[in-house]
Amino acid sequence: MTVMWTSSSFSCYLLNYMNKYLEGSIFQNHNNECFAGLIAITVGAQVYSLLGKKKAFLLGYGLAFAGGVVIYLLESGLFVLPQSCLNQFDGATVQQQRDHVLDFVVPKFIFFSKFGVALAFLFTYQASYQDDSVFPAARRASAIGQCQMIARAVTVLAPEVSEFAKPIPIACVCGVTLVALIVSLTHQGETSNSEEKGAGHKGLGSNPTPSEQS
Repeated sequence: MTVMWTSSSFSCYLLNYMNKYLEGSIFQNHNNECFAGLIAITVGAQVYSLLGKKKAFLLGYGLAFAGGVVIYLLESGLFVLPQSCLNQFDGATVQQQRDHVLDFVVPKFIFFSKFGVALAFLFTYQASYQDDSVFPAARRASAIGQCQMIARAVTVLAPEVSEFAKPIPIACVCGVTLVALIVSLTHQGETSNSEEKGAGHKGLGSNPTPSEQS
């Protein structure tokens, strides 16, 4: 869980510090931050209960990584925008057209990254405080404290990383979310609450076996 705490904390704060440098206006980027967090808080608990720990982490970090990769490809120039796309935006030069395309596209994909990170952060809290298989109740406070200490120590670097030239900051987001995505695969698959309820109803309606009757 130390990896999950560190990745979610570092990515969340780094994306926040990057708002002033990302394409689009700083106001639009902060609005995306607010809406992503609001939606994540609203649906996060239900998503975690429905999917279970492993699938929930894969969803959150998958969204964050996918959005980050698209932004990295655009900012680094590895993906060349087609001329038909550039012609839809004003600009005296191709570079000006490309800048206008990024101003329009990047805020949309950064929303998915922010939403995924917000979900992952919420899932990390939920798994740490509610799942006895992660941290036993007797040692939960100490274990979470150690995880948060390491996570905060790494998160201190977020303001400095955000000052690097593009696309280094978003590459760091992709890197840490990819590590967390891989670690998510190591979590034990667990039965979601909806499946448990279905199994419970099925058990109530089933006929007793002969051994049970005896």
